[in-house]
Amino acid sequence: MIFVTNQRVDTTTAGVNVPQGDTDQNAVIYLVVFLTAGVVILGCLSIIWKKLCSPRTTITFPNGATPLDNRSTHVIMSSRELPPIGSNGASSSNIEQIRQEEVKQNHENESKCLGADDVKLSYQLSGEGTMTYWEGTISSGDMSSNGTKVIAKSVSESARMKEIMSFRALAKALITLPKHENIVDILGMSLEDVPYLIYQEYIEMGTLKDFLMRNYQQSSSGNSYKQAIPDYDKNLQLTTFAADICEGMVFLAKETYRHPGLSARKALLSTTGRCKLYDFWPADLATDVINHILAKNIPPIAWLAPETVFMGQYLEKSDVWSFGVVLWEIFSLGETPFGGLTCAEIESKLRRKDYLEQPMACAGGIFGAMLSMWKPAIDERPSFASIQMTLKGFLNSMRISCNAAEEEPSYFSLDRDSSDDDYIEHML
Repeated sequence: MIFVTNQRVDTTTAGVNVPQGDTDQNAVIYLVVFLTAGVVILGCLSIIWKKLCSPRTTITFPNGATPLDNRSTHVIMSSRELPPIGSNGASSSNIEQIRQEEVKQNHENESKCLGADDVKLSYQLSGEGTMTYWEGTISSGDMSSNGTKVIAKSVSESARMKEIMSFRALAKALITLPKHENIVDILGMSLEDVPYLIYQEYIEMGTLKDFLMRNYQQSSSGNSYKQAIPDYDKNLQLTTFAADICEGMVFLAKETYRHPGLSARKALLSTTGRCKLYDFWPADLATDVINHILAKNIPPIAWLAPETVFMGQYLEKSDVWSFGVVLWEIFSLGETPFGGLTCAEIESKLRRKDYLEQPMACAGGIFGAMLSMWKPAIDERPSFASIQMTLKGFLNSMRISCNAAEEEPSYFSLDRDSSDDDYIEHML
């Protein structure tokens, strides 16, 4: 027989008398919390499992390399999404055409990969800071330009890890950069091992600044440039140089690139008299480059916009300001802007809005365009596309006045003294 009593039975836990009913209630609460946590954990595991089992984007590495392989040269990924068949008039033939274009582009990108043994470096060119340049020759590889002279660009031994990785990111970006007649052609790159190298076309005539100083300023007859067309109109020639550089900047702006350190030294001159820009960077990397320039003992602030000098801001229209200074260099026949002044004195002039004066060889209309590029308010400066239209208008007027109206600029043959080995002088 079982006897039931109403007497309360106490249990002792850690010296504290706890009613038996409260203990049962706590056990139920713990059980509910445990079950709830278990359900949440199972739900999270289920979501993770579904993501792991879902299709992934395929990344193709050259030579069968894996994402963890440091020897891989670059990643080829298509940013174009194929439309579904039947949507907006898309058809299977359209899709096939797009795929063929992508295969062709990927093949062109692959052809820019060169091994260290594919290029023979001859000697190091002048340079300073974190960038070094070498002259070399393509000796092997899949490229059709075997035997072609190239300029190899790399980071110097003094570069830090951040600068090395920025250079590698630059090389990857340049793989897909389209060609342009006013941009130095990127022939290939080697990213298999440090030091990373970017190979660009060899432009034998040197910098635009050197040409201006040696062609228009007094120089010895044994070390000067010679024009195949001696009667070529000087103003038309100078404006053509300006238009070439502007064309290059329009292209870079469209491709979301910046040109920190833009100057007449950053334009190389081909044997046909065409200006080609070099040392440009993707916009997301250009700020670090401009910060490096500002950190130099004597930064080239004569070319830099006030917002860059005083606030560290670097925008597309900061390059517009610099291009105005390049125009001043061109029409002053290679003179140095604010020559003879210290950085502090140049900064004082910028604060007072005491800008460069009109060069002797510069027409009033072109100097007016320069002044518009030096507006203190960034938004009031013209775009490169607008400047391009302005310069084209000047060119057309000059051709008419010279009885040489034509659709494209007339380029001329140049010759350089073989004793001149000063190919590149660097500002970075």
